[in-house]
Amino acid sequence: MKNNYKIYYNDSFILFSSKREQINNNFTKVVEGQQKAERLLRSPDFLYDGVTNERILLVCEYPGQLMCDFLEKTDVIVAGGGLVWNEQGELLMIFRRGKWDLPKGKIELEELIIDGAKREVTEETGVKVETVDNNPIVTYHAYMLKGKRLLKQTVWYSMKAAPGQSQLSPQTEEDISDVKWVSRQALPSYQAGCYPLIWDLISDYALKD
Repeated sequence: MKNNYKIYYNDSFILFSSKREQINNNFTKVVEGQQKAERLLRSPDFLYDGVTNERILLVCEYPGQLMCDFLEKTDVIVAGGGLVWNEQGELLMIFRRGKWDLPKGKIELEELIIDGAKREVTEETGVKVETVDNNPIVTYHAYMLKGKRLLKQTVWYSMKAAPGQSQLSPQTEEDISDVKWVSRQALPSYQAGCYPLIWDLISDYALKD
């Protein structure tokens, strides 16, 4: 199993790790030990209150088991999305509900995640996908919806758009008001307008060579 697992919540995140040296990475709260970490997650109200924004580190021997236990007790929604590039090396971004985002959406019943991710990109932006790198990145986001606690597991794929797609079509029924291709050089100027999860994806997978 991996050594690190991250759940985004509100405008922050909680990191499960077996590496104690993570303590030096500017966390506002550190919980050490398997039992203490388990105790914190038995009452995870802070993940869903909409206001708590502590960067929390859980340091324990078995972070993978801790993550699995949490997933088993939470309603999980599976989504698929894309970091989509055009032939000029520009990244496809959408503007939804006041934030810059990446195209993604819920996977349909009996749909393969990779197929659903491609479908959502096309539905939300009008862009047709030519190729998909089948080496996905998985993120988790805890939130409340209509009084219910949910955890969205999004599987992200790096995609290449079919050439010549300058005509973009925002899916307004999904509250998308703008779609644009953004150059690598311009991406840092979008940081303040992105959710932390989205910016971390861009920073880790779009801005690094």
